[in-house]
Amino acid sequence: MKVSLIVSVFNEEDVLPLFWNEVQQTAASMQGTLLEVIWVNDGSTDESEAFIQSIVETTDEHGQISHQSIEFSRNFGHEAAMIAGIDHATGDVMVCLDSDLQHPPSCVPDMIQAFQDGNDIVTMIRESRADKRSAQRASAWFYRLLNGLSDFTFEQNASDFFLISARVANILRTNFRERNRFLRGYVQTLGFDKTALSYHAAARAAGESKYRWSGLFNLATIAIFSFSRKPLYLAMAMSMLFFVATLGIAGYSLWIYFFGETPPEGYTTIVVFLSLSFTLLFFVLGVLSMYIGRGIEEIQERPIYLIKTRKTSQPNSSQNTTQT
Repeated sequence: MKVSLIVSVFNEEDVLPLFWNEVQQTAASMQGTLLEVIWVNDGSTDESEAFIQSIVETTDEHGQISHQSIEFSRNFGHEAAMIAGIDHATGDVMVCLDSDLQHPPSCVPDMIQAFQDGNDIVTMIRESRADKRSAQRASAWFYRLLNGLSDFTFEQNASDFFLISARVANILRTNFRERNRFLRGYVQTLGFDKTALSYHAAARAAGESKYRWSGLFNLATIAIFSFSRKPLYLAMAMSMLFFVATLGIAGYSLWIYFFGETPPEGYTTIVVFLSLSFTLLFFVLGVLSMYIGRGIEEIQERPIYLIKTRKTSQPNSSQNTTQT
């Protein structure tokens, strides 16, 4: 069996040697399995690409590990890196993981065993993490919100560390080509036999996290607007509720004007009414703009990623193939 490891890399020069050592140890425990490591360099500006090329150009004496290196023309994002790896993988199964060692390569044999037990999809659930506890709590709240809004039920604390079979990969190659992607969500909604395993996310062995709260917020909005239309229904329901309240205020004001002893005092009512009206208006416009904006991006059909160079190497071979 051939296993493709899809490794997304963005400015990880400090941790890559440690990660590669872990991969080699994992490969040694998987005798009889061919390992294809696909390094996707997502526009790194440090020495990550130089290290990747030094690994690709090294011959595997045991004939077990082959390599592909994919260098983007610029930074396209983590989701694009995973898609590129899946597009070029040749294994019977593909495992997506990050290079920061918070997705431990030592879990791969258990994921392979779950595949051999008949599962096309193996999602990895982050049971705990050694750093950024605030991010873990935010992730829990995000999945509660997503499950509440979506028609699907997503695994709590699922990560971008997962395994898919070749037939699932073929579906992702031909369908689900949105420019705004939530890949871990797509994987969970495809159907097929699947299971979930838990793991502990250790602290980063070296370097700094490249994730920012703004990026995580953007990913959360992509997930919500990709899998739910309930924000539109919520905006409509609020509009109807506000319309009923407007009729009540208008009826009360007219009754006081025609039948009351004194004209209604309008300053406070007008200020509050206008404030609420514009708040609701901008909320509805914001929801609509999110859907419309992402729809325009899909209609434009711009490429998900652009490859600057791609190099492949085979085990026990000094010949490498480079494409530009």
